[in-house]
Amino acid sequence: MKLALDVKDVFGTISPPPQLSPFIAKGGQGAGGISLFINNLIILIYVIASIVFVSMILWGAVEWIMSGGNKENYTNARNRIVHAIIGIIFMAIAFAVIKVIGTFTGFEFFLVNEA
Repeated sequence: MKLALDVKDVFGTISPPPQLSPFIAKGGQGAGGISLFINNLIILIYVIASIVFVSMILWGAVEWIMSGGNKENYTNARNRIVHAIIGIIFMAIAFAVIKVIGTFTGFEFFLVNEA
């Protein structure tokens, strides 16, 4: 008597975690997967930069209010706000550069994928 065993019956099956489903839907490898990974990384960097920008503006504003006429504290607060604004300008320039690079390479950046 011969038993026909299937490999799946012996070892089972492995299914990927649901977090990887967008990668697998786009091919899971090659340009689709790389584009999705870089897109998510850039979005994460922009979210973190936005949180830092808002916190720097708020910190500078509170520092400005709390300066109490002290010229050094006032200058520090003003510099903090100016540096935050310069940082967000750099992020806007980087956004434009990334969009141009995406046009040349064919990668699609700043797309929010719904899982």
